[in-house]
Amino acid sequence: MSLDLSCKYMGLTLPTPLIIGSCAFTNSVEKIKEMEALGAGAVVLKSIFEEQISNEAHQTVNAAGEYGDTRALEYVQQYTEMAAYEKYNQLIRDLKKTVKIPVIASIHCHKDGAWVDYAQRVQEAGADALEINLTSLPTDFNISGEDLEKNYLKIIKHVKKNLRIPVAIKTNRYFTSFVHSMTQFRKAGADALVMFQRVYEPDIDIENLKMVPAKVLKEGDGLHEALRWVSIMNEHIDCSLSATSGVVTGEDMVKLLLAGADTVQIATVLYTRGIEQIKHILDGLKEWMTKHNYCSIDEFQGKMSMKRIENPDVYMRVQFMKYFAGIE
Repeated sequence: MSLDLSCKYMGLTLPTPLIIGSCAFTNSVEKIKEMEALGAGAVVLKSIFEEQISNEAHQTVNAAGEYGDTRALEYVQQYTEMAAYEKYNQLIRDLKKTVKIPVIASIHCHKDGAWVDYAQRVQEAGADALEINLTSLPTDFNISGEDLEKNYLKIIKHVKKNLRIPVAIKTNRYFTSFVHSMTQFRKAGADALVMFQRVYEPDIDIENLKMVPAKVLKEGDGLHEALRWVSIMNEHIDCSLSATSGVVTGEDMVKLLLAGADTVQIATVLYTRGIEQIKHILDGLKEWMTKHNYCSIDEFQGKMSMKRIENPDVYMRVQFMKYFAGIE
């Protein structure tokens, strides 16, 4: 039986629904070529961070501070920032000459104007789409959740107004009303929602009394949370959905596609098991499709979403103890 793994994502045609998420592996033409050969359907480049570039530029300026006047130092800062952007854009141009799969740029900014500036640069370099990361930790006690959401919507509208390429919003799950917020993102112009952004988590070294990062490479982390929300959003929102949490095996990928994801992104498993896992995941998908007599992704995508199963309440359950017999 001939299998068709192709799919649509933000209007782009992908050879497979497996996308390589933004990570260190997507910062190299050679690595991306290898991952394309293994079956990757698209790639999201390693994010460019406005804050990191600005900090590096400031460090350069501070180091040269005693040797130059104000105009010279402004030039040094601008040159440093431009060099960082040009390196990123050159990666895009090189990839467009080398691979056939869609190349999705990724940016993370904290100023509204910078979003548009960077977005236009990656578009001009040839990126097929843009994934923007809006996640910021709401630690200002004077700013309400409503104000934060308004700022997100302002950014999305501003970027979309100035771009021709599709835009995906990579989001976290920390909204008072997630479904309402995502619906507003779509109305503002989002072509896809990517669920969910991995956030930095702190830990404490209790022997040395210092702050350390929590364990980063946790296989399977977040799979079921993504499954829940993809299923709920499917058929309620008319944009692409991409799940990017916890995929390790072909079985994990099948679950998210059944729940309603258009594509599935992986990153952590590439660190823990190597890029060859791309082929293993897709082989698992093919084996499952063959076993159940599916010839294409369209035939089963969304078949187990909230709207299409007999008992949709299973996606709404949140009380943990209640659903384990014999505990109470």
